[in-house]
Parts: sequence; structure tokens; C-alpha cells
Amino acid sequence: MSYIRQLDPSFNEAAIREKALDTFFQIQAAWANRDLTPVRDRLTDEMFRLLQEDAERLKAEGRINRLENIAVRSVDLTEAWQENGQDYITVRIYANMLDYMVDDRTGEVLEGSKTEPVKFEEYWTFTRPVGPNSWKLSAITQPV
Repeated sequence: MSYIRQLDPSFNEAAIREKALDTFFQIQAAWANRDLTPVRDRLTDEMFRLLQEDAERLKAEGRINRLENIAVRSVDLTEAWQENGQDYITVRIYANMLDYMVDDRTGEVLEGSKTEPVKFEEYWTFTRPVGPNSWKLSAITQPV
């Protein structure tokens, strides 16, 4: 983190966690609407393409992934590094929510539960050109 701070004195962990949390909620909402266009500027080109392709597949299948009652338990910065002129940070998001799939014509629950929340842990990696530039989500991974 000290390398990142040298080129961006405004870099601080609390602001990163808050930005990551805001981005998390915005992307979850866009995903549930099956349209990532509103958050395009918060995603790398590859991440936008992957998420939008998945959203289009759900539309074609007539399915909606409902994400409701999201309760984030913690957001922790786990890594920060620089590589090839890019800053990278990874945050661990630990949360629970209702996560279920419905038929978009009938509203019938196809997978998951409308009443039983699931706990989950994800690692969101953000990148930007070195310096005080905007962060973009570049990867989402789940522990094995």
C-alpha cells in the first residue's frame, strides 16, 4: 500500500472499503435487472463483457436472479499491489442475502429460497492506472 500512496497521497483504506461497498451494491442492482450498462464505468472491459453475457443468457432463458435483503457483515482490504503500470486492490466482502432464481413470466421460484438467506464470501479485485485514477472492478472470486 505504501507504493500506491506514493503516487496517490489521497489513497486510504477506509475510502477504498466505502467505494468497494458502494460498487458492490450498484453492481448487485444492475445484475438483478439483467443490465450492466448503468455500471459500465465501474467495470473493466472484460468484466463488463462477462457479466453482461451472463445477464443476456438469463434473459434468453426467461430467468431473473433475485438478490434481496443484502446485509454486508464486513468489507476488508486483503491485498494491494502494483503491476505493469496498474494499481490493484482486493477486498473481501462477507454478507448474507436472499438469492433465488425466478421464471420471469410466472414468478415461480426455480432455484434458491425467498425465505432462507445465504451467507457468502467473495473477493472483489479492482484496478486502475497508477496514480489518483478511478478504480474499476476486474475480478470476482470465491474461496474454494
